[in-house]
Amino acid sequence: MKTALIVGGSGLVGGHLRQRLLRDGDWRVISTQRRLPASPQPGVTPLALDVCDAASVAALADLREVTHVFFLARVWQDGYVIGREQNVAALARVLDAIQDWPSLRHVQLVHGLKWYGSVDGPFPTPARESDPRPDKPHFYYEQRDLLAQRQRGRAWGWATLRPHCVTGLAVGSPSNLMLGIGVYAAAMQASGRRALPFPASREASMARIDCTDAGLLSDAMVWAATTPAAQGCDFNVANGDTFSWESVWPAIAACFGMTAGPPEPLRLAQRMPEFQPAWARLAQSQQLAQPDIVKLVDWNFMDATLALQWDQTMSLEKLRGHGFVERVDTRAKMLEILRDYRRLRVLPAGPGEGATA
Repeated sequence: MKTALIVGGSGLVGGHLRQRLLRDGDWRVISTQRRLPASPQPGVTPLALDVCDAASVAALADLREVTHVFFLARVWQDGYVIGREQNVAALARVLDAIQDWPSLRHVQLVHGLKWYGSVDGPFPTPARESDPRPDKPHFYYEQRDLLAQRQRGRAWGWATLRPHCVTGLAVGSPSNLMLGIGVYAAAMQASGRRALPFPASREASMARIDCTDAGLLSDAMVWAATTPAAQGCDFNVANGDTFSWESVWPAIAACFGMTAGPPEPLRLAQRMPEFQPAWARLAQSQQLAQPDIVKLVDWNFMDATLALQWDQTMSLEKLRGHGFVERVDTRAKMLEILRDYRRLRVLPAGPGEGATA
């Protein structure tokens, strides 16, 4: 049996990784979060952990049976502001506690396309792992260097993965692209809109983008953690196709009984709180999981994700060359995720479906 410790396991990626490990049947899974869940997932051992609290992290030293560590934690402030020093310090605390475990085989980080400066302006595409680092500091670089430094002279291996626009099913994870799109579209549809505008600029709607399904990402994470040839490597991870929001928006709009409207920069962080009373009524009438539209989605995250006006694509040659060849149809997967959110009553029933008791 292998034992996985997922640090920061309550989010979108952590949830899919837990499911993936449990499906294999030969993993024990320990998942940390700041507050213990009211109903722990069967097969998963929950562990309360605050990566900003040195005393809390030091308690990890007792978990000497762990073989694989997946570090997914993020420290951020209101407004989706992710601090550099806080995130480097969080990883350092965890490594202090785990790096000398005799059982440890692998430590893994999940970063993203921000490694290439994707949020700062146009960058060379498709981005390759061998591209030089941008001059602007980022905690990704310091975390990666820290991990490689701590591994020297020790028996365990490491890898980093770089997805982009991760999509998937998660409840209680506000920084969630498809949930944000689904709530936005459902609110617009309920307000009587017949056309669904893309809530950013025309340039952003036309930019070429890579997307990473959370299920595919979790498969890649397990592959990288257990494949000898993947140790000491950085890998871009994406679905394998490339799209623009302009190309998928008609299908998303049709999923909510609307047509695709022209791009309309809306500043969702300012606009969506206006829908709080209407969403609360909708949640009550259809017994939805979360009646507060502000708590349901981090709208600052949505604005930051949808606003980029330049191409955001990556090369997958290195990943393919090392043996990971899985692919996902992005458009089909997006629509599947929206249907699943309806099934879980996170989103209201679709056109013609009706609410069920």
